[in-house]
Amino acid sequence: MAANDKPKATSPDRITISLAHGQRAALEEIAARNSATISFVVRYALNEFLEKHEGKQLPLMFRT
Repeated sequence: MAANDKPKATSPDRITISLAHGQRAALEEIAARNSATISFVVRYALNEFLEKHEGKQLPLMFRT
């Protein structure tokens, strides 16, 4: 690698989700209380969820 060559940073993965009624407002409120962005709050919550459920089977109950 040449002296002025920098390793390329990988861009973050992006997804699009649909929120249930009221969830965006709840996220906005949490973000505002913590001087954070909605994106940060969602990433934080996702990290917490993944750590809690790592390697476990989830009893996912889908509504029909």
